[in-house]
Amino acid sequence: MYLWIDLWDKRCGISVYVQWVVLPKWIVPRPLLLTQLKKLIKEYGITTIVVGLPYDLYGKNLRQLDKTNLFIEKLKNIFPNLKIEWMDERFTSFEADFVLSSMWIKDKIWNKDDISAVLILESYLNKNNS
Repeated sequence: MYLWIDLWDKRCGISVYVQWVVLPKWIVPRPLLLTQLKKLIKEYGITTIVVGLPYDLYGKNLRQLDKTNLFIEKLKNIFPNLKIEWMDERFTSFEADFVLSSMWIKDKIWNKDDISAVLILESYLNKNNS
C-alpha cells in the first residue's frame, strides 16, 4: 500500500492507494502531519511513502525543496521499516485546476490539493508499475 504526501509549510495533502484506487484523504495542518501519518500507516498497512519534490519549472532547487529533503530524511528515521521515495510534482497544480474546472459536480467535494495528491500518486504508480 502507498501513501502520498504533498508537503508544504502550513498544510499537506495526503492520498492513499487502496485496492487499485487512489483516494484523496486529508489536507492536514503541518503540525499534525506525523500524527496523521501514523494513523494512516496503521489503518491501511502502508508499505511505501512517496513525497512530492517541489522543483520549479526549470528543475532548479527551491527553498521548499531543501525543506522537503530534510523532511524525507526525518521520515526515514521515524519509519525505518517503510520504503520512503520521492517524485517530481511539477505541473500537478495546473492539472488539478483543469480536473476541477471540468467536473460537473457543483458542490466542491475536493480541492486542488486533494486532486494534486491523487494525480501525483497515480503518476508514481504508473511509472513504477510499467
